Amino acid sequence: MHALLICLVSNYLVLGDRAMGTVYDYIIVGSGSAGSVMAGRLSEKAGNRVLLLEAGPDTPPGREPEDVLDTYPMSYFNPAYAWQALRGHARRHNNSPAGPFRQGRIMGGTSSINGMVALRGTPDDYDEWCALGAEGWSWDEVLPHFRRLETDVDSCAGDPLHGKEGPLPIRRVGRAEWPPFVNGVDRWSYNRQVTPIHDLNSDFREGVGALPLSRFPDKRASTAICYLDATVRARKNLTIVTDAHVEGLLTAGLLVTGVTARVEGQSREFGGREVIVCAGALQSPAILLRAGIGPAAKLRAVGVPVILDRSGVGANLLNHAVVYIVAQLRRDAAQPLAMKSHSTATERFSSGVDGCGPLDMSLSISSKIGWHALGRRIGALVPTLLKPASSGDVTLARDGTNVTTRIEFNYLDDSRDRARLNGGVRRAIEILLSPEVRPLWHCAFPVSRPNKMRALNDITTFNSLRARILAGLFDTIPVIGRPVLSSLSEPGVDIATLAEDPEALNEIVGKSIVGVFHPAGTCRMGAADDPTAVTNGEGRVHGVAGLRVVDASVMPSLPRGNTNLPTIMIAEKISAGMIAAG
Repeated sequence: MHALLICLVSNYLVLGDRAMGTVYDYIIVGSGSAGSVMAGRLSEKAGNRVLLLEAGPDTPPGREPEDVLDTYPMSYFNPAYAWQALRGHARRHNNSPAGPFRQGRIMGGTSSINGMVALRGTPDDYDEWCALGAEGWSWDEVLPHFRRLETDVDSCAGDPLHGKEGPLPIRRVGRAEWPPFVNGVDRWSYNRQVTPIHDLNSDFREGVGALPLSRFPDKRASTAICYLDATVRARKNLTIVTDAHVEGLLTAGLLVTGVTARVEGQSREFGGREVIVCAGALQSPAILLRAGIGPAAKLRAVGVPVILDRSGVGANLLNHAVVYIVAQLRRDAAQPLAMKSHSTATERFSSGVDGCGPLDMSLSISSKIGWHALGRRIGALVPTLLKPASSGDVTLARDGTNVTTRIEFNYLDDSRDRARLNGGVRRAIEILLSPEVRPLWHCAFPVSRPNKMRALNDITTFNSLRARILAGLFDTIPVIGRPVLSSLSEPGVDIATLAEDPEALNEIVGKSIVGVFHPAGTCRMGAADDPTAVTNGEGRVHGVAGLRVVDASVMPSLPRGNTNLPTIMIAEKISAGMIAAG
């Protein structure tokens, strides 16, 4: 109690002495999947003075860019909406080069550029969080917040597992609308007694089902669109500042009193009773580390003065790892031109690898891999590691006189991860070669050169023209597709023999693995006496007053699905607790 009083008095004195103009109750750093929710919910209470800082551009209601609104994620390919300098190592910095890692730098954050998949994960994921020390985060305790955030248009009124009045619309592409390639995979599943799943967010068995998507009928549903509409923005107690790059935390001992941010080229200070960092699992730990909150020895090694020794900051970096297997579709199997969605269905299954638990894998099924004319002529099966055993970290490194952020995902460090992805690729090949699916494609290859695939999807006039020409050739001279797709893979790869050659398969998986954009775990929730835990169940950073982290960083482990919806749920739950506490 004595320490708390000291903090409260210090808070008053520091804020009273600093000439920063308005002092806010809450300063929210980042307007992404969590930050927009926190701003919208906390400002519902008129007495809360809320400041939302976003490093990227605004997307004002009614004036959102067309590529942000598109139900195909065109905005993902626009470099103006992402952190261009953000790079990560697939393994460690000394054995893998740093490659680009796309995260949103725009109002709505990555929810404005992602694929709009809205999976919750499974009840076991949240019960696991509890077992790892995140009290209050069991499935039964998070379900009300999943229901609160959504309007599930496909669920029935009164469904105890779904909401009908939340800000985020969720819908699916029904089986009757699935394109031919996806239907072929579904027939393969049906003929092998794989369970058809109507709703992947309430039926947690193995099986194939339509992916839930966070979108309106004709546009994306980002957190900026859904939580920061014109009515919310008109609140006098909510201030939004865009193009505001937060450079650091303002501290007085173990008390955080505000932030410094660069706005319109000028460094400005903002004071607040609490700072809520919602910058994502790569940048939130970096903000803490630069403020001197983290593993003391590592901070001192790069010349950062230590405020608090907390070894878990930046550790436990998790991500879903995948291998893309692409197939040139026959003309009559191509996705219809009018169908924009790229994410249609997925299979959820168990690897059977010892110690890895149920439903640890998925196989995404897509018949459109690009925005251009060629995109709908290429399908993909994507084995995905949902519950990785490997983890990496976010640290600081010294580069001459500069201190930089180093991101190391450390994929496949645990041999069980490689074994499971090998099995996932074998499963994908079995499906492709099956009588239900083989008639639908000309050639297929695992993608071991993802940068070439990304380059083809850059939004340029050249790519548009090139894709249109190639699409025509694919239709009229299908053999043209083989050299095009094989350029994305290793020389001489043949999927018909790959599954029968364990050594070759293991090698191609090692070369083809990439991470999707679901980083998590770097400020994980847990007990105060657990040195690997950074935050408590309310997002408060252990050992520091006036500071919370609310985003995917706080996840103790990865959910069995995309991280966007669980991140929104986290913000809903923590903001509800804050409002209830007064």
